[in-house]
Amino acid sequence: MKLDFQAIERYAKQYATKVCDDFFYRNNTISGQQIMKLSNVAQINTFVIADLYETWKVTAEAFKSPYFDFSNEEVKAALQTFMNTVSHQISVTREHFEPLLIEAVKKTINLLLDPSKYFDDYLRDSPDFSLTQERVNQLAKYTKINGVFAKGLKEKLGDTDKVYVTTALNWLNEIANETAFESPDKYLEILSATVPVAKEDFEKKTKLNGNGTSPELPTPGSGWVIKSFFDHPVENETDTDDDVLPTVATVQAKIDKEGIALEEAPVQVATSLNDSFSDDLPTVNDLLKKELIGQTTLSDLAFHRPVKSIVEAISLNQKFIFIGKLFEGDINAYNKALDELDSMRSFSEAKTFMNNVLAPRYHWITAAEEANDFLDVVARKFQ
Repeated sequence: MKLDFQAIERYAKQYATKVCDDFFYRNNTISGQQIMKLSNVAQINTFVIADLYETWKVTAEAFKSPYFDFSNEEVKAALQTFMNTVSHQISVTREHFEPLLIEAVKKTINLLLDPSKYFDDYLRDSPDFSLTQERVNQLAKYTKINGVFAKGLKEKLGDTDKVYVTTALNWLNEIANETAFESPDKYLEILSATVPVAKEDFEKKTKLNGNGTSPELPTPGSGWVIKSFFDHPVENETDTDDDVLPTVATVQAKIDKEGIALEEAPVQVATSLNDSFSDDLPTVNDLLKKELIGQTTLSDLAFHRPVKSIVEAISLNQKFIFIGKLFEGDINAYNKALDELDSMRSFSEAKTFMNNVLAPRYHWITAAEEANDFLDVVARKFQ
């Protein structure tokens, strides 16, 4: 099922408005104890508390000053006591509370209807691409629905301080192969007691042509397959995700429709970005060993020479291309990725990181040429 996020947003606002109307009719503010009992779905209440806690941690950091020693044990103890005291005195007006409730409802619906993506996104959004003890503890503490997955990640991390996100994603896959997700039906029924809703209300609707097919999409059975992190078998659907690739047959059908002859051999289309980054690709050393046509220039040798850091290997023009095409224009994400890749011990580890983290996050399947150029640049670091 492909979720309609606008429908989820609309429902979350309707639900929050109804709940707030009922509560704030008789109250000016809401306390922590009242929040935990507010919604008829406990997960919503828990998500609100989690957001309040994160906001409070950021606020507490503002107390720190370069003019005082906040590493002093007495100061640390006093600050912790202050934080604990204030955290037990939650008092939020409707103006500030309702947006928190809306976000909590949206997160709950996503956790219910697409739990694989919810956990996948949580891991991929980890700072510095690492799952830490603090982050996994937070996930386990505040995840009530499908909480077995959060607890499973916590158990696998054990006493380790942190692991790369790629490792955590593999753990999540293992847990998913052994455990089923909770059915969303009972929770949707509880939500309906406040604002009526059905699972189909959150399904993205596709307008159909007269023959019952979706415009600009292949007909059923054409071979389009929805990709999923958990690799559960999925039947072919006419409503496809953005990262789905057409098969050769689909490409040929499209060419036929446009009146182009198909006498030549069919063009092979990569079925996944991983194919583009397969171990069969020539390394830079392989390229250097090939017999070159004509005389090798100094610029050719400079391009293939090893580098101490990946940044050193990227020209200014390439930098703009990589940021725009591979990192959605986000220079901070680009810089973080380079730092992470530079810290890796081997090209194999770097390639795995690009395949499992960067490529899915930034949809590199739509920029395969630039992605392969980036791969070649990274390879120079590990010659």
